[in-house]
Amino acid sequence: MQLEVEHEWQDRRDEAILGRMWLLIGYGLTIFLGGFFIWTLDNEMCSTLRIWRRRIGLPWGVLLEGHGWWHLMTGIGAYFYITWGIWLRHCLNGKQDQYELHWPRVIGTLPTIVRHKSVASNGLQNGVVKKRM
Repeated sequence: MQLEVEHEWQDRRDEAILGRMWLLIGYGLTIFLGGFFIWTLDNEMCSTLRIWRRRIGLPWGVLLEGHGWWHLMTGIGAYFYITWGIWLRHCLNGKQDQYELHWPRVIGTLPTIVRHKSVASNGLQNGVVKKRM
């Protein structure tokens, strides 16, 4: 009975992790491909965008630099992929209970993998030295 309960808990945990991983990959891939889309538009509409940039002027004309957006968005998309890879490695090593994805909001924040602070059997956190009196 205890073993069945443990397996059910692990299955629910793993399904939740997989759901978050798919969201992470989907969001990162969308940002990455969105950067390529903007850069392609920039290449196709180069002359028009140059005219618009000159009319708008600095600093706002910079927002129409598709190649710059490509760099920014592919970099963020790659960051999502690297974060997913780190999290996946911890899960495949059986350490999914020691690490979690910290992503406060899907829009506007970047995800990070954080390690849970654990308390050892002696009552101290890992890496904390008890002061001698």
